[in-house]
Amino acid sequence: MANRSTARPDRAGPRWRRDLLRDRGGNVALLFAFLSVPMLMLGGAAIDYGFATRLETKLQAATDATALLLCQTPLTTSQPDLNLLAQTTMTGAMGTANLVIDPLDITSNPRKITLTAHKLSTTFFGGLTGTKRINPGAVSQCATPLPKTFEIALVLDNTGSMAESSGGQSKLKAVQTAATTFVNYVSTSAAFSSATKIAIVPFAAAVAVDPSAYRYASWIDQNGQSSYHWTNIIPSTPPLFKSRFDVFAKLQAANRNWGWAGCLESLPYPFNVQDGAPSTKDSYYVPLLAPDEPGDAKAGAAPFPVGSRSPTAYSYNSYIDDDNGGSCQNSSTYNTALGQACKYVNPKDAVAGSSVGIPNGPNFGCTTQPLQRLTSDTSALKALIDKMAPLGSTNIHEGFMWGWRTLSPNSVFADGQPYASSANSSNATTINKIIILMTDGTNSWSVNPNAPTGSLYFAAGYFKNANNTTAKPRLTTAYQNANLSDGDTARKALDALTAEACTNAKAVNISIYTIGFSIPSDPIDAAGQKLLKTCASADNQYFLANTSDDLIAAFQQIQASIGALRLTQ
Repeated sequence: MANRSTARPDRAGPRWRRDLLRDRGGNVALLFAFLSVPMLMLGGAAIDYGFATRLETKLQAATDATALLLCQTPLTTSQPDLNLLAQTTMTGAMGTANLVIDPLDITSNPRKITLTAHKLSTTFFGGLTGTKRINPGAVSQCATPLPKTFEIALVLDNTGSMAESSGGQSKLKAVQTAATTFVNYVSTSAAFSSATKIAIVPFAAAVAVDPSAYRYASWIDQNGQSSYHWTNIIPSTPPLFKSRFDVFAKLQAANRNWGWAGCLESLPYPFNVQDGAPSTKDSYYVPLLAPDEPGDAKAGAAPFPVGSRSPTAYSYNSYIDDDNGGSCQNSSTYNTALGQACKYVNPKDAVAGSSVGIPNGPNFGCTTQPLQRLTSDTSALKALIDKMAPLGSTNIHEGFMWGWRTLSPNSVFADGQPYASSANSSNATTINKIIILMTDGTNSWSVNPNAPTGSLYFAAGYFKNANNTTAKPRLTTAYQNANLSDGDTARKALDALTAEACTNAKAVNISIYTIGFSIPSDPIDAAGQKLLKTCASADNQYFLANTSDDLIAAFQQIQASIGALRLTQ
């Protein structure tokens, strides 16, 4: 019988495999230990460089901000003082020491300041990576532009609604604060040359000039030649008065406060949306004289006909008696009583009062301080700002046009330098002309449905004047045939004038900023906001302020953008 192998399977094989596995485990551990060093080095390097990158970003931002600050210092600041300011500002911005600020590199004409900074930073994993320090750096260069010359008109709403409260103060008080800060900034900022000048135009229903300075101005109709001079005081034969100034003289004799207050009527179209000196009889300015409206002189609403138990009309500016005796008698028709010149020869029963919140008299609607022409006299500018008071209705068109006239080289004052050939000219000698228009309301021509005139007296007269003319010749082409009989149509007509005036001013490279002061309790409607936005030279030059703080911030943004410094790289 053949022998069978009785040997059991060889267990050496499985033991060998187990030993081999144990050997492999040792190799893996060895391999992992070998590879962990570069992995730690790479991870540590990533952490160190990530930290350095964040630090460098922060350092660059601090360097940029500090450079801009340096360029806002006066040009007379010494280099040691600038270096010290750079060191202290950078240290404060970074909140840490170990900063190295290289000596500033400064050039002149224009002044350029190059700031170079380094942060000495020890790495966390330098023992593994061999990189003991990563010192991020940053470089920033700013330029102080050569001071430019600006002519700036601040056109500021002084209407009655500016008395309303906003943030614990009146809206007008916020405007006064903002305007004063603006004047101070312009007078001290290195971005503005010493030849920079500012004009201030307070406006309500009309705009006033200094009545003493301009009583005999050559651009005012001194002899009653304009077609608009006698619309509401009908000249007699022979004429009783040479001009409205003669009427004012008689009225001032009756009430010493009734001399001409300096307001002027709106010019006829298109002179009232254009820039220029008077050239025809109707382009001369007519002094605003609100006529005595029919009725017994009284502070309140006066009924007409006088003495009637059932009056058919009411006057809101009856300040002398229509009946002077003799041939100057009360009339049976409103317009005849309104226009008769004889009652001014010897004014009777002069009454000073108020029927609609505005003082009665020949200066009805002329409620603002006289404008300030272009000047670098900051004391004069701030004195006018302090004297501004809220009273009257809103005539944005006249406010804007008088702002333009203060900047014009061609108009009545001829104070402005020639217009720049390009609004974006970089020529340092270019005169930069700017209008900043601020209002809290919309164009408003108050109606009087209780009288044939249809309205209260305004810079454009009445809807229908005593001589049966209308305000249409003062309106844009689109409104020449409009039925001006209600406040909404009148507002749209004034808006059209305002828009066309803004367009024409921008065409001669005047840069326009507009601010709508629209608080929740007294908002500006969508049409009013659209007008201001369209008037502005660019979208970012229109501001809507809902609080006093917003208004002040808007002025600050404007002043910063006008005199902006810049980084050159």
